[in-house]
Amino acid sequence: MADRDFFTFCTSLIPVELKAMGELSTVVHLEEGNVVYSANDPSDALYIINRGVVELVPDPSVRGTPSTYLSRGDIFGDCEALSDLPRTHLMRTREKVSLQRICKKDFSELSKRVPAFFRYLCEQMSSRLLRNHELSLSKSHCLELSGNLANFDIITIYQTILSSMQTGELSILDESHQSLAAYFFERGRLHSGQFQHLTGLEAFWQLFLSESLHGTFSFSSSEKSLIDCVKSTQINKFEGDMLITALQYRDEFQSLKAKYPDKDVELRRRKLNFSWPATAKPELQAIAEEIWQLVYTTPMSIENMFLKCSVCEFKILQVVDQLVEAELFRLVSADETQTSNELVVEAARA
Repeated sequence: MADRDFFTFCTSLIPVELKAMGELSTVVHLEEGNVVYSANDPSDALYIINRGVVELVPDPSVRGTPSTYLSRGDIFGDCEALSDLPRTHLMRTREKVSLQRICKKDFSELSKRVPAFFRYLCEQMSSRLLRNHELSLSKSHCLELSGNLANFDIITIYQTILSSMQTGELSILDESHQSLAAYFFERGRLHSGQFQHLTGLEAFWQLFLSESLHGTFSFSSSEKSLIDCVKSTQINKFEGDMLITALQYRDEFQSLKAKYPDKDVELRRRKLNFSWPATAKPELQAIAEEIWQLVYTTPMSIENMFLKCSVCEFKILQVVDQLVEAELFRLVSADETQTSNELVVEAARA
């Protein structure tokens, strides 16, 4: 499965292999703006991103080429390290990062103790080569780009469209061939978008939060009027900064999801009156008040909240986490809700 990130791969390892991965690697912490390595540096290690965003800076002599951004679970520096070639790009951090560094001198021992890791690296490199080949073919035909989401990641699709500098619409269909999302680009810049009921920037954030998108995508270049494009609030942010924020959101979203793994769990008020904690982010207060009203009479799952709110899942989960921590909400299992409802019915009958 070439679409597995590193941490998904690690779940397939046995304890002795996980121990070897830890013993034969080191953790490197870097601040925002630090250089991991530069072009022509010796390739003495490969890196795995534990946390944060790393930027692959394009060759300045090739004008119009956007940066590539990597985030949690991505591996870089592997091709040069395995081929014993010097570094080909500048890699720098775009925020505080934590990296797992595996030195070239330990490759032989690691291949003996964790042979599956090098099979995994081969999968990843083969997948990248295939995606790059297919995308280069698409770009040579005026970027009439299409494919299955199982074979392409959203970051690659997005950055390919940016680098094309073309006007057109990116359409995403689910497995039933129903429209899931659409984004309109004007000369390589994202102009507007819609993801289910979300529009504008919230639709953009949600696209990157949806890790397990299934279905197909297509980008058709067109010079049609902006009036005819996706109907949403116009997006006026720099594309590179938007992508970095989206990757940050995705990273933090996964950590929050680990605290609330049960999709069926519902939230119930613990207090009568709403009060937003002083330590919480003030920009989330309006969303918190909206969610507070949604569960005024009956418990509601986080999944149902998403369908009723006009913000992405990450912001909803941030608010829920704050309200649970402040003891304004409590989590109610589906069984507990059913029992409570049965007691209400019995009390009414009595």
